[in-house]
Amino acid sequence: MNSEFDALLPNQTWKLVPPSRHLNVIGCRWIFKIKRKADGSIERYKARLVAKGYHQQLGVDFHETYNPVVKPATIRLVLSITVCNNWTVLRLDVQNAFLHGNLTEMVYMDQPSGFKHPQFPNHLCKLKRSLYGLKQVPRQWFSRLIVVLIQFSFIGNKADMSLFVHTNTSSIIYILIYVDDIIITGSNDVVVTDIIQRLHKEFAITDLGPLSFFLGIKATRDATCLYLTQRRYIANVLTKSKMDGAKPCSNPLSTTVALTATDTEAFDDPTLYRSIVGGLHYLSFTRPDIAFVVHRVSKFMHQPKQSHWICVKRILRYLKHSISYYLLLSCSSSFTFQAFSDADWAGDTDDRSFVGAYCVFLGSNLVSWRSKQQATVACSSTEAEYKALADTAAEFQWLQFLAAKIGLHLSQSPTLWCDNIGATYLSFNPVFHARTKHIEIDFHFVRDLVSQKKLTVNFLSSCDQLTDLLTKPLSTTQFNFLCSNLNVRNLPFRLRGRVEDIIKSTEDNTDTEHKHDQGSLILKIIVISDYICIRDYH
Repeated sequence: MNSEFDALLPNQTWKLVPPSRHLNVIGCRWIFKIKRKADGSIERYKARLVAKGYHQQLGVDFHETYNPVVKPATIRLVLSITVCNNWTVLRLDVQNAFLHGNLTEMVYMDQPSGFKHPQFPNHLCKLKRSLYGLKQVPRQWFSRLIVVLIQFSFIGNKADMSLFVHTNTSSIIYILIYVDDIIITGSNDVVVTDIIQRLHKEFAITDLGPLSFFLGIKATRDATCLYLTQRRYIANVLTKSKMDGAKPCSNPLSTTVALTATDTEAFDDPTLYRSIVGGLHYLSFTRPDIAFVVHRVSKFMHQPKQSHWICVKRILRYLKHSISYYLLLSCSSSFTFQAFSDADWAGDTDDRSFVGAYCVFLGSNLVSWRSKQQATVACSSTEAEYKALADTAAEFQWLQFLAAKIGLHLSQSPTLWCDNIGATYLSFNPVFHARTKHIEIDFHFVRDLVSQKKLTVNFLSSCDQLTDLLTKPLSTTQFNFLCSNLNVRNLPFRLRGRVEDIIKSTEDNTDTEHKHDQGSLILKIIVISDYICIRDYH
């Protein structure tokens, strides 16, 4: 607590002013947190002064709060480029990042408990710098970081506001920002080192070395490949749901079970259901194999039934079986976009809407995917497939724009594979006009791309459709086959750990926390925002 308070004073975080009854005064409290290493062991204990942002009033002491973070597809795209070029990827951490932002609103706060000024105990803190817990803090920190990066000749990417690129005649450098976690890589290690040193003069930067653990994801690299896995995160979810001792299964969704909202028996703990399903969403960063089934169970979060919870438990049993699975990013000889598009027409028995899905590859690496239920009901399978094809084409447009801004030169126009002949014909031939009046905008959008040779739409057999995994339940054999083709595989034996050991390490860390809690210092962990929730999994 003393070190945290000593860091706030030189930063001129606030100045003391006399109290007034016309001011909106927010409170503050001390938050104690355990910082962990990549292996889960305890690194240090940290105290942090946090403002009670829920006391703030819109239009009085805060306005805009949105803070962009780097998109998962952007991270996978940049990491694919680094693997193919054998670049070094470094991770940086900004100490007390939110304390560097400058406030533009008038925010008044009580003095922190235990550190009140002896001569002015009733004075208020008028905040000049941002403080953890304030609603506008992430935005202010991001704005301050942008100013510094622009001074270093970095250019923000309009396709992703959290990606910055620095180019000159001899090198290209990428910086990806996720709140206070920064990934930096580039073609010239000397330039990268120089940028890190310049950043260190502006902020308290910790160089964490080559990328190994970020956002709860373990990154393991060898000569030609990068393995991304979330084993520790899965172990935490299994322990939280008390499914760490469950029997594993090899398929997350049965082909014979139909989930509906009309099941009569309600689940007795809706909060647990929402907590677990919400946690499963974060696994979508490296696990496209569970994207469809997580989408299915997410539809019932407002009123979960017992059958829905049984399906969630099956997902957890599958995760225990596949806890060592990883997303493979390998060295590819060509930079070409290819995508597979598919739709499950009238697959929802409740409202007969369809699920559209796509997966996009850069060379041999899967960089983007989505499984989403459409808001409208399609009149035919061709319409459903064509809507999914249009969504994939829009994703192509965004990825191409992103690739062009980071200096990635594509060897040829992207190729889109669709297993519906009618949708394929519609993409380059204005046939069946009477049947497609209501989808005319999508129709012209895709056909214009094809006519301009910015997109190639090809037909493939349904048995070769990789996106089936994102639209419907499959047999275990077909499911495992598609997982392998989407680069979701089991870790090599030398990198694999026993499921029991991974879960046991999580339990040991929890026991260590309890032992510390029973000591002279009692730690009270208070979740103050979604950001803290995610950081706890680090």
